[in-house]
Amino acid sequence: MKRVHFVPNRCIGCEECVVACEKAHDWQSRAYVEIVDGYFPIPMRCFHCEDAPCKAACPTGAIHRNELGAVVVDEEMCIGCGTCAEVCPFGVPHLSPSTGKIIKCDLCSKRVAEGEDPVCVVACPKMALEFVEVDDPLASKRQRMARHLKEAVSQESSPR
Repeated sequence: MKRVHFVPNRCIGCEECVVACEKAHDWQSRAYVEIVDGYFPIPMRCFHCEDAPCKAACPTGAIHRNELGAVVVDEEMCIGCGTCAEVCPFGVPHLSPSTGKIIKCDLCSKRVAEGEDPVCVVACPKMALEFVEVDDPLASKRQRMARHLKEAVSQESSPR
């Protein structure tokens, strides 16, 4: 299963990920960028938790994990009680002013099903968000480091 993975040293706090989400879904996103210690930007969004509190708290079963592994809301089953919003540690689920039903990140499930990355990942100008297999989110970092080390070694050993 793939998830959005954050690469901390790349984020510049521009919130392009948030804007892209809002445009793609035509809603006000609850994603935001938190500035830690006045300097370190960290995008906060739905993490599609393994033991999702929003899913566990939903009295109707409207929140479930779809075939792609994303924690999503079935709008037909949602009664708009807001219990999920109360228990989410990231404050992501929220009531739609127009429908009175809960809306939250669906991990751009339609895009992902078509082989595309979520819009937040695509919109990030510094590639601080990556869409990677959850089994090993650090694999891409290790691959980048290995390429960097290989280049450095080959530059040192090349004749001058």
